[in-house]
Amino acid sequence: MFLHVLASYVPPHASAVGRTAVRMQLKPPPLPDFDTLKRLASLETQKELWSLSNELSKLALEQDPKVVVRRSIDLALAVQTVTTETISNKGLTPPSAEGVPLVLRRLCEEMGATYVKLGQFIASSPTLFPAEYVAEFQKCLDSTPPMAWEVVKEVIEEELGCPIASVYKHVETSPLASASIAQVHAATLLSGEEVVIKVQKVGVQASLRADLDLMFATSRVLEILLPTQEGFEQKGELSEIVGEIRRAILEEVDFNLEAQRTSQFADFLLTRPELQGVVTVPRVYPAASAARVLTLERLYGVSLTDLEAVRAYSATPELALITALNTWVSSVLYNEWFHADVHAGNLLILTDGRVAFIDFGIVGSIPPATASAMLDFVKCYASQDFDGLAAALAQMGFTKEGVDTRAFAVDLKEVLDSAQAMPIEELQEGVLDETQLNRLVASIAKVADGYGIRFPREFALLVKQVLYFDRYTRLLAPDLDILADERLMSNMPVVPAGGAGGPEDEGTRPPVTVEVEAS
Repeated sequence: MFLHVLASYVPPHASAVGRTAVRMQLKPPPLPDFDTLKRLASLETQKELWSLSNELSKLALEQDPKVVVRRSIDLALAVQTVTTETISNKGLTPPSAEGVPLVLRRLCEEMGATYVKLGQFIASSPTLFPAEYVAEFQKCLDSTPPMAWEVVKEVIEEELGCPIASVYKHVETSPLASASIAQVHAATLLSGEEVVIKVQKVGVQASLRADLDLMFATSRVLEILLPTQEGFEQKGELSEIVGEIRRAILEEVDFNLEAQRTSQFADFLLTRPELQGVVTVPRVYPAASAARVLTLERLYGVSLTDLEAVRAYSATPELALITALNTWVSSVLYNEWFHADVHAGNLLILTDGRVAFIDFGIVGSIPPATASAMLDFVKCYASQDFDGLAAALAQMGFTKEGVDTRAFAVDLKEVLDSAQAMPIEELQEGVLDETQLNRLVASIAKVADGYGIRFPREFALLVKQVLYFDRYTRLLAPDLDILADERLMSNMPVVPAGGAGGPEDEGTRPPVTVEVEAS
């Protein structure tokens, strides 16, 4: 319905595209049938509507009326802009099924931070959304103009409650980077330590909450007023997905949470003696951080895809990769959560040879039993152990009875073999195509769905990180035997849940020796 309105909407300045030829072609929605009316009148639905009314009232009371009005105007302007573009490019023909993802992606870009983040969520969730949407939203631009320095300075001083000169010796007025949610400035503390300051853009939190609450409220209303839709097996599944989107996006703008995660991961590294001195995360400066300002240690390093630069800082790139992989697998198995965005910009080799994980805005969490079963699944798949494959899937809890595991493995092999299609030369040039990875994860999900296996988003996040490491391995250690190399944590006995993370585990897991070359 919305797309039909969008396709036939006449912008105020539509004379350039032929105002007289454009008409609102809206038809009234069909009247509900008797079964629908009966369902809506039932006692159960009336209770649901009453509960929903209370739920929506609470959400409404939390909103700033000024923000709601402003976002309504923003929506109208975004629809006007995208409609004009669509008519100019495609004429008066409504968007085809293939063109709908493009129209929605442009609408998200015009609507700003919330919808850019929504687009990024869609792009990173190939198990939840159709492949054509995942591919299109991968192009979603996150390039809003930076705030003026005067505004940045005001935000920092307001959040820290003191003049900027009482915390920082120097702050670069031009940002190192700027996106829809925040921008980053290089700085030096009074103590002389080099840091980066992540400053949240003005008005972002209020807009995000208003937009996301509206999306969530709409999903709840649709679930009650409409019957179960195609693609959603159970009632409530739509609001669960929207709720997950809401939670994930709001977590990304919670700088206190990001600071907590960064510090917690540093604490986790301290529980792994084999990682001491070879892995790090940026130090958090709590006295210079707040809800909208995050001050972190500035780290200097290079991406894992820059092979020549990696060789300049690590005599054995293979060992650097093993260190990074062991750290990540260790967090999957033993930490509360794992880093769920280990793209080349978030995983660095520092100038002193250490591996650094940065940016903990996106994390995932799966039960220890599922994580252990995931490792078994990878091993059994590689060794063509179909009985083990079935057992691993059953342990993960994703299968239905009667799954033809052998046929599933054969189909899965065909999909995963396509992952090897990317030329090594492109990897050496630093090319790690996000779209290819998302399409691959989507293909895995599609094959699994055909066998009645449905993977949650957290599992998709985990699989995507595995694919990242697979490509890093092809570049840095093409001869590494990931199924047999004893230096890899995935080939070591898994410590039972409840016995992980401390020195007491050293008797059950041999230490990993990693050599690095200091610059």
